[in-house]
Amino acid sequence: MIKVKGLEPLMDAFEAAGVNAPKFASRALYEEASEAFLLSQEVVPVRFGILRSSGRVLPIEAQGNVAFCRIVYGGAAAPYAVFVHELPPGMAKHDPPTRWKYLEFPVKAYAKGMAERMTVRVLDMINRGF
Repeated sequence: MIKVKGLEPLMDAFEAAGVNAPKFASRALYEEASEAFLLSQEVVPVRFGILRSSGRVLPIEAQGNVAFCRIVYGGAAAPYAVFVHELPPGMAKHDPPTRWKYLEFPVKAYAKGMAERMTVRVLDMINRGF
């Protein structure tokens, strides 16, 4: 799970969204996850292409007042996915720009500034009347 800082402006945007806040939050979160996914696609190992093509951004899930979005890799490539994600350099071969932790590193990097980007997304949705 990624912790996001600087949430006050985002919370203000949700308040301004009123009854649309859950819908806008879900859409903004899905858009953020999709962008992080694209970054991971640049570095996911592609030995046979199966792992890269297995990547997905799953629909938003909500539990009470908590929403989350999963980015997943695996399927038929699950054993290979675990092997190349968890083994550090030297234990598994990675041809640049591919790397180990191909999901963790891009997501953590993209989390920086996430609250600000989500604030902009929500305010844009409010202004467009979504």
